[in-house]
Amino acid sequence: MPPPRSGPGPLPRNWPTNSPYIVTPVYSKSLSSSHDSSLRTRPSDAFEIPANSPRGPCQLVRVTPIANPSHPANGQSGLFATKDLKPGTFILQYLGEIHASPTPSFSTQNSNADPHAHSDYDLSLDREHGIGIDAAKMGNEARFTNDYRGIAEKPNAEFREIWDGRKKERGMAVCVLGEGKSGKGKGIRKGEEILVSYGRGFWGARRADDENTADV
Repeated sequence: MPPPRSGPGPLPRNWPTNSPYIVTPVYSKSLSSSHDSSLRTRPSDAFEIPANSPRGPCQLVRVTPIANPSHPANGQSGLFATKDLKPGTFILQYLGEIHASPTPSFSTQNSNADPHAHSDYDLSLDREHGIGIDAAKMGNEARFTNDYRGIAEKPNAEFREIWDGRKKERGMAVCVLGEGKSGKGKGIRKGEEILVSYGRGFWGARRADDENTADV
């Protein structure tokens, strides 16, 4: 049985059978009218994605299973460049379920209030309004972008807020680090793994989860 997907067309090579492949964002029922208004308001510093960006498998990347015992994602997959990518290049949008997080007071009263709290694929899109994009259950190739730690000295790409002019909507994307970033204008060579920094908050939360599990 083929993997489920959203929309017609082929699936990326090596796409997992247990995860739906989507070509546009999916919207959670947790979103309110105020969340929708925030999504439709373009930030002044958002990068506008190219109008001709294809909906579907991205030709700039390849999902590749990793079979290297020294790699932190050994036994899983990573995202690799299929051609040389220049500094600042838009690679692909990060797709998943756009959702709203419960208010802090409600989350404190109910530990199960936020189903995305422990997701390894949840990106913050709007902290003020508590909007995130979670690719844990569905997504596109961008969900396979690994953190650089334990693989390289520094990241060669970044998660960047974007504006989709076709949908008039905010989003997140994976982009090659620009010349002003730590990549120093090197770009990404064909065959290299695309690596970002998940940030200290991500790893701090994972360490806390590990400690809590050890105490059980």
